[in-house]
Amino acid sequence: MSEDDAPNDEIVIRRAEPADAPRIRELNEVALRQVDAYAEDAVEEGMDEDLEDVEANYVAVGGDFLVAEIDGDSQAEADAPSIVGMGALEPVGDATFQADAIVRPGDEPAGEITRMRVDPEFQRRGIATRLVDRLEERARELGYATLVLDTTARQEGAQRLYEGFGFEHEDTVQWREYEVLLYRKSL
Repeated sequence: MSEDDAPNDEIVIRRAEPADAPRIRELNEVALRQVDAYAEDAVEEGMDEDLEDVEANYVAVGGDFLVAEIDGDSQAEADAPSIVGMGALEPVGDATFQADAIVRPGDEPAGEITRMRVDPEFQRRGIATRLVDRLEERARELGYATLVLDTTARQEGAQRLYEGFGFEHEDTVQWREYEVLLYRKSL
């Protein structure tokens, strides 16, 4: 696909639906493998079970799960995936991964942006920017005072994206073989 196949205005950001689950799981794996951050053993241990029911695991608990979808009328190839990006917001708590460690007293309620993925063939088209923008908007609507997130040291594009939104690098931790950068932003 060329860069002109899916202009930014033909991308729709919407809440994920149950029928999206297979593509969400696939996109999660494809995007993480691209940056050598897919932890096969962690998946086998159930780390991605939250993706089976995003309504229950994100929306019902006070967060959201969004997908970036190519508008059906403008989809360049019939076999191309329609969902090309995703991102989630969840309240900081037991289910959050690493970034909850940098929530300070007075930061609450705090939310975590997680599951940010863009299909490698659709990166550098503003999709992640639109997803983060919408997730921040949802966080404000839901009353969050602070947002946290994490990314690996290998994901330099993600680091630039988050820093461009005003997230500040607070700490770096080790998880398995990955160096994980923790970011925080007051809303």
